[in-house]
Amino acid sequence: MKKAIFFDLYGTLIDIRTDEHDPWVYSVLSQYLSYHSVNIKPEELKEAYFGRIEQHFEQSEEEYPEVDIQGIFNEIMHQYGNKRYAEAIVSDTALLFRSLTIRHFDLFPFLADTLTRLSKDYSMAIISDAQWVFAEPETEMLGLDRFFELRILSSHFGFKKPDVRLFDIAMEKLEAKPEESIYVGDVLQRDLVGAKKAGMKCILFRSECLEHADLIADGCFFDYSVLENIISAIA
Repeated sequence: MKKAIFFDLYGTLIDIRTDEHDPWVYSVLSQYLSYHSVNIKPEELKEAYFGRIEQHFEQSEEEYPEVDIQGIFNEIMHQYGNKRYAEAIVSDTALLFRSLTIRHFDLFPFLADTLTRLSKDYSMAIISDAQWVFAEPETEMLGLDRFFELRILSSHFGFKKPDVRLFDIAMEKLEAKPEESIYVGDVLQRDLVGAKKAGMKCILFRSECLEHADLIADGCFFDYSVLENIISAIA
């Protein structure tokens, strides 16, 4: 009997689309930053944002490096501003950026009811390549925090899936063994490969059941109304 179920967040629990390349985003954000004495033009802000992310990736010694977006904005604000900025102001800047980039944001159909039933029989947690500054409030906004007290987010650690350490940390915190664990994700090469390396069973969501996915996935589904049946079949 499987004891724990771990889920990816974005693209698996949360149906989200963002556009971080829209020039309008940086125009609005540049104007907002001017109220905090941060003088940077929209085009320069966009270049600094993506440039610093790339720089952090290049400087990391991790095989699958991750950045902290709040840290990125902290660096930009201190470089182009003329004073010290409190963490709350940096966080608000990052959240404004996020709100400007979102184009769609909702739970997948049937998800809440499915999680309600699963939570009665399984311990559950999130393992996600996600920015904590976005993911923490967004899980609360959609009511996911009531199902997932434990959220292992890559931006806290500096590395991403399929790094097996994220899966190991999550299982240790839930006191679950690999043979007692199932992982649900939507990206074969990150979610399922990492889960398999950690010794978990894994289920692929919504990814058109890619060719040879059955060699890795223990199940595949497109609709949360059937997830419980798949879990029962492999548990």
